[in-house]
Parts: sequence; C-alpha cells; structure tokens
Amino acid sequence: MIAANTRAAETLAEINAMANAQFESPEFRQLLGTRFTRERARFFTIQMGRYVANRRDCWGFAQGASPLDVKRLIWAHEQEELVLDPEVGMDHFTLATREAELLGLTEQDFEDADVHPACQAAFYAWIHLAKDRPWLEAVATCSVLEVRNSGAVIQGGSLSSRIKRKFVDELGLPAEQLINTGRHSVADEAHATLLQQVLAAHVHTASDQAAVLRGARESYILDRAFRGALAAGMAALE
Repeated sequence: MIAANTRAAETLAEINAMANAQFESPEFRQLLGTRFTRERARFFTIQMGRYVANRRDCWGFAQGASPLDVKRLIWAHEQEELVLDPEVGMDHFTLATREAELLGLTEQDFEDADVHPACQAAFYAWIHLAKDRPWLEAVATCSVLEVRNSGAVIQGGSLSSRIKRKFVDELGLPAEQLINTGRHSVADEAHATLLQQVLAAHVHTASDQAAVLRGARESYILDRAFRGALAAGMAALE
C-alpha cells in the first residue's frame, strides 16, 4: 500500500468500505438488476459518454486548486483520458465511441441525444463539489469514483467489469470487442492509486481526514443518484 502514515491508511480503509457499500445501495442494485436490451444499452452508453465528459470537467477544476505534486498526478491521469492511452492507442472518449458502434451508435448520436434530467443534475452537483470545495476535498470527490471502479478494491468485481458481463450475457456482444468497458476494468485499478498517493502526502491531521471523507461521502451520494437515474431511464425503455 502506498499510504505511509496511520491516518492516511485509516482514511483509505474507510473509503474502500464506502466503495464496496455502493453496490449494496438500492440504486446500484436496481441498475445491475435491470436487464439490458439494445435500446436500454444505447441509452446507458450515451449517458455514460456524458458522464465521461463531466469527469474531465471535474478533474480540471480539482487540478486547478491543487498543489504542484497533486497537479502532476492528475495531469498524468488525464493524459490517458484526454490525449492518448498507450495501451489502446487512443483517448478514452474515442474508446467509448468506438465501443458504442457495436450498438449502432455514432459520434453524432452522442452529440444529439438529450441528457436525462436527473443525470444532468448529478453532473452539475459534481462540478460544484470539484470547483467550490477546498482542494483536498475536491480531489477526493473525483478520485473516489476511480476507487469504486477498481477490481482490486471491490469485492465481486468493479462496476465496469459487471457491466461488461451484462453486455455479454444479456446482449450477446463479443467480449473481445468491448474495448471501453474492458479497458476500464483494468485501468481504474491503476487510477485508484492516485488517491493513495494524495493521502500519503497530504493527510496528516484530523481535519485533513475529515475533508477527504466528507468529499468521499458526498461524491458517493451523487454516484448513487446518477446510477439510479440510469436505472430509471432504462426501465422506461423496452
């Protein structure tokens, strides 16, 4: 474990427990219990495209307020997302749109589609946390979502790996062509270590710890709201 001091280790353990608890929430249970049809998968994929764009906004706001060492960590993280992930030869938004072609979606479909109102509300709220909270809390609101998608942390598999199984089992999509969900099933294990590094370097006091945990709790509330919105939107489709 990268976290070197006791307070940082305790903070990380509590966040890992929160991340696992997300999957026991009604919203996550509803999402993962909703059977994917082609139209539901198309809705899910487009809304997730907007989620990815929102992540870029939020990480940018958090980076702007952070000290230099944390800026460097975020910069490296965002280079994969925005510029080039050398493991797949493209940025992660392009990766998502390439996978969406399996569902007959185009880049224009992503541009033209409406954002579900409840999803949009969650996006605005995440931006508020990243832009208006102190830097340590803001970084926590962003990075805990990577922790929640880390197969090294989540018992039973990360969210991306579970969604990938649903695409394969319920839609019959070829696993080897699910390049986006497949990549994030692996990449977010590495991305989750960003938080460990920040905790080790910057969580030394009870106040530091409280800020990180406050950011984690509030981001996970929004995460539940967003997943519930995805589930509701899919349930309204055949």
